[in-house]
Amino acid sequence: MNRQAWVAWLMILLQAVLFWYLSEANLFAIIVVLISFPAVFWRRRWELSSTTLPLIDLAVAVVCGMKWYVLPHEMQFISGFVMYPMVHAAAQFFLLVQVARLWGRRPDRPLPIYVPVLAVLVFICLGDVDVTRRQRRMYQHASQALVGLTCLYYSLIRRRQEHTASKTHRWVRPTLSVTVLLVTVFAARASNAWLLTRWSDIERLMMRANAMRRNPASSTYSGFSSHSQLGSVQFLKSNASNEIALRVLSEGEPGYLRGAVLDRFNGFSWDTQTEWQPTQVNRSPLSDDVSQQFLKNANSPSHQPLFAIRKFSDLNHYPMTIWRESALEQFTFLPLATKCLQVPLKTLSFDRHGVPLSDGISPDANMTAWLSPRGKKVIREPIILPIEWQIDQPFELSAEQTEFITEKMTRLPPNAVSKRIYEFAEKLFQKCKTPEEKLCAVERLFATFKYETKIEVPRRQDPLTYFLFEARAAHCEFFASATAVLLRIGGIPTRYVTGFAGGNYNPLGRYWIIRQQEAHAWVEAYLPDSGWVTVDTTPVAGVPTSDDSFQFSHLWDEINLRGQMIRAALAAGNFGGILEAFLILSMTLFSTIPGWILTSGLLFLFVRNFHFNFRKRPTVVLSQTVLELQTLVHELDRKLTRWNLQRADCETLHQFAERIRREAHSQPVLESVADWYLQYAETRYGPDSGKPSREMLQQRLSELCSLLTKATRSNAGLKQLVHQLPFRD
Repeated sequence: MNRQAWVAWLMILLQAVLFWYLSEANLFAIIVVLISFPAVFWRRRWELSSTTLPLIDLAVAVVCGMKWYVLPHEMQFISGFVMYPMVHAAAQFFLLVQVARLWGRRPDRPLPIYVPVLAVLVFICLGDVDVTRRQRRMYQHASQALVGLTCLYYSLIRRRQEHTASKTHRWVRPTLSVTVLLVTVFAARASNAWLLTRWSDIERLMMRANAMRRNPASSTYSGFSSHSQLGSVQFLKSNASNEIALRVLSEGEPGYLRGAVLDRFNGFSWDTQTEWQPTQVNRSPLSDDVSQQFLKNANSPSHQPLFAIRKFSDLNHYPMTIWRESALEQFTFLPLATKCLQVPLKTLSFDRHGVPLSDGISPDANMTAWLSPRGKKVIREPIILPIEWQIDQPFELSAEQTEFITEKMTRLPPNAVSKRIYEFAEKLFQKCKTPEEKLCAVERLFATFKYETKIEVPRRQDPLTYFLFEARAAHCEFFASATAVLLRIGGIPTRYVTGFAGGNYNPLGRYWIIRQQEAHAWVEAYLPDSGWVTVDTTPVAGVPTSDDSFQFSHLWDEINLRGQMIRAALAAGNFGGILEAFLILSMTLFSTIPGWILTSGLLFLFVRNFHFNFRKRPTVVLSQTVLELQTLVHELDRKLTRWNLQRADCETLHQFAERIRREAHSQPVLESVADWYLQYAETRYGPDSGKPSREMLQQRLSELCSLLTKATRSNAGLKQLVHQLPFRD
C-alpha cells in the first residue's frame, strides 16, 4: 500500500470538508471523497504520457467553466461578492486535478511534487469569502493540518536515481520542496490576512458595483422584512418555490410559523409603527432551577438557555425544533402559541409583538420552541406582552395600557383606505354584536371569493377596493390585508403576519420540510375572551397544506439536515460540541440510507484490501546455488554505492549494465563491472549449456572488487589496471 497516496487522499478529504463547511457545497464534497477513495486501493494504474495529463486538465477546466457559466454557485450569506462563483469554480478545478493525479499515478513512481501546491490554491480560493469567527477558526485549523500533511507528503517521496547523480544533486529536490512549501504557505497566509484587513473596502466596492446592476424588485426574500409590499410574498413563492426554507422536528404538523409581524398599513404595503415605543426589549434566560424542571422530561439539548415568552401554568409542554436555512437568518419562525424558547444566547431580544429577534443567532443554530399540549385550555393573554415582565410577576396590563395599545392596533392612517371600504364594513357588521360575530362575517364574505396567483390592479386605483368590489380573486396577501382592514374598521385589533404554513413530511428523518412555496400571509386578531387568534380567510386552494407522501429527495435532504446539525455542534467551540458532532456523524453513517450505503462501500473496500494484503501466498523455496549467487550480486551492489551507482527496484540487470557502461567514459573500470553483471544474468537466468559457473563469477568478482578498491583510493593508472583483468575482451 502506497503511504504517499494515503497522505494525498487525506489532503483531498481535508479540502472536501472545507468545501462543505465554508461554501455548503455538500454534494460536490461527497462526490470528490467517493471517487478519490478507491484510487488509494486500486492496483492497476494507467501510464499517462506527458501530453495526456494536460488534456485531462483541459477537460476538467471546460467542465468547471461550463458549470460556473450555466449554474454558478451562490451563497445566500455572501452579500455583494459578485466574483465568488468564479473563485468557487476555480477551487473545484484545482481539487479535481488532484483527484486525477491520484488515479493516474504509477506504482513505481511517486505522485507529482506539485500536488500540495494545488491544495494550497484551493485553500486560497475558499478563503476569499466573508466568514464568521468560528468559520475563520475552522479555516485556520484546516490550514495547519494542510501544512502537516504537506510535510509528511514530501517526506514519503521515494528517491529516484538520476543518471548524473552526485552529492550536490542530492539536495536539489529537498531544497526545492521546502522552498515551494514555505512560499505557498506564506503566500496563503499573507493573501488571507490581506483580505481580512481590507475586506470592508472590498465589500463596499463590490456592493457598489452590484447595486448598479441589481433590480430592487428582484430580491428573492423581500416577502420577509420590516416592509412587506402587496405581492412580495407571492413573488417569493413563484421565484424560489423549490428552495428549502425550514426543517421542523415536531410531533405533529408545524401549522402557522410566524416570521414578520407588522401593524401599519398605508394602502399598498405593511410596516411597523415607529412612533410607538419601545420597539425592542431584551430578556434574560430563566434560572437554572426553573430550566431543569421544565426540561427534565424533554428530549432537547439542556445546555442551551431557556427564555420565557408567555405565561405557562405547568411544565408539561412538547418541543418543536426549527432549523433555518442561511437565507432566512434574519428571522425566527415560531408558532403563535410558543411559551418558551431555547436558543444559544445569553440575552434574547423581542419586538413589541413578542416575536424573538434573530440577532446573534447563528444561521446553522437550531431553535426549540415549547408549546402547550393540543386541546389544553390556553391562558388568556393581554393585548401585548408586558415589556418588563418576569416569570414570577403578574401577566397583565393596566386598563390605560390596554386602551392605548388597542387604539394603535386598530388605527388606519388617513387616505390609506377608501371611503367605499368604510361604508362596506359598516354594512357587513351591521347585525354583529360581538367581535366573534364580526370575525365570522368576514370569513363568510371571503368564502365566496376565489384564489388567483396573479392580480393586475389598474393604475391610479386602490388595490383593496379593486380586489373587494371588482376582481374578487387574488392571492393570500390581498385576503390578509383586506381582512385586517375590515376588522380594524370594526374595532378589532389586528396584525399582518408573513411566514410559512404546511410542509412535506420526511418519514426517514421524522421531520417536516418547508419550502419557499409554503410562504403565506395571514392575520392575527385579538379577541377579549380568547386573546390573539390566527385568522386565515384565504380560500383553501391558496393555503399551503401538509403532505406526508414519500419523495426520493428525502434521502438526500436528511444528509443536509445532519450536516447542519454537525455545523451547529461545532459552533460551540468546546469539547462537548466536538463530541456531539462526532456522535451525529456516527449516527448519520449508520442510521441513514445514504450513510449506510457509503459505510458499506468503504467497509467492503477495506475488507477486500485487507484480505488481498494478508492472504497466504505460496512460498518459493530457493536453492542453495541461487542464494549463493544472490550473495555475490549484493556484494557488488554495495561496492558500487560508493560510486553513486545504485540499481533501482524496477531496473533489470541488463538495463543497469547499460547505464553503468554510459558512465565508463570517465572511469574505464566500470566497463568490466558492466560485463560482470551481464555474465551474472547469463549464469542466473540463461540456459544451462555454455554459461559461466558460479566459481568463475566468484573469482572474477574478487578480482573486480580488489580493482575497485584500488581505483577508489587513487584514480591514477586505472586504464592499466583494467587491462590486467583476465576476462577483459
